[in-house]
Amino acid sequence: MRSFRKHIFTLAASVLVAVVGTQAQQRTLTWNWANTICGEMLSCNTGCSACNQPLNPLPDFYGTNAAWIGISTCPEPTVTGDNAVFSEGWTTGPDPLKKVLISGMATGPMWLDSIIIRHRSDANGPTWLRVSLKLDLSATAVPVYEGPIDAGLSTLKLADLGAMDIPEGYTAAGFQLQLQAFGSEQGAWVLDEVRAVGSMAITTGTAELTGRPADIAAPMYDLLGRPVHHQQGLGISHTGKRVVVVP
Repeated sequence: MRSFRKHIFTLAASVLVAVVGTQAQQRTLTWNWANTICGEMLSCNTGCSACNQPLNPLPDFYGTNAAWIGISTCPEPTVTGDNAVFSEGWTTGPDPLKKVLISGMATGPMWLDSIIIRHRSDANGPTWLRVSLKLDLSATAVPVYEGPIDAGLSTLKLADLGAMDIPEGYTAAGFQLQLQAFGSEQGAWVLDEVRAVGSMAITTGTAELTGRPADIAAPMYDLLGRPVHHQQGLGISHTGKRVVVVP
């Protein structure tokens, strides 16, 4: 019994170390359109100038300029030194020719842990937001959220979005976020900040992840050596490999 308890404690400690290690490897890209000079600036006659690039890019996780397609933009101050981008020209329904594109790149496989969007609707502005995402830059963006836009600044958090893998023929992984405001042809949608949080992909050591076997002649065993009859869970095949059987 003492040996079994020691084993459970060791397993729990290993899980804790893995979680802490994952958090320590998190990377964050932030687009907040502050009054700082950078390689690409947004400006307008009635507002301010704002940096259109993400803050603090890292060698292994970096972003590109936000692309404002089919709409007009004007950065205006929210607090001293910081702006939100007022965008106009939206439509009553989602228009594929009107959108904001925000992209990030990673030098290796990475999990996209969360996307945080701080935004609001200005007077008579758009009332709905659609968020689409691609984790494979060679694929089509897939909608991951659609919901109302508040009149006051609010924060939308999308979590556990999946893995950014390096597509065949590419040298880097990446994501692209597509934002579409709609519900009104008047007024402005106000985008204050976008944050993307990722963590480096970690190998779990599981040899195979498979569906329930349809027809396997060789028996399967659990971790204590007992036959499992292809039940769901973690087991060991006759080859000695660990196999996770899922329904």
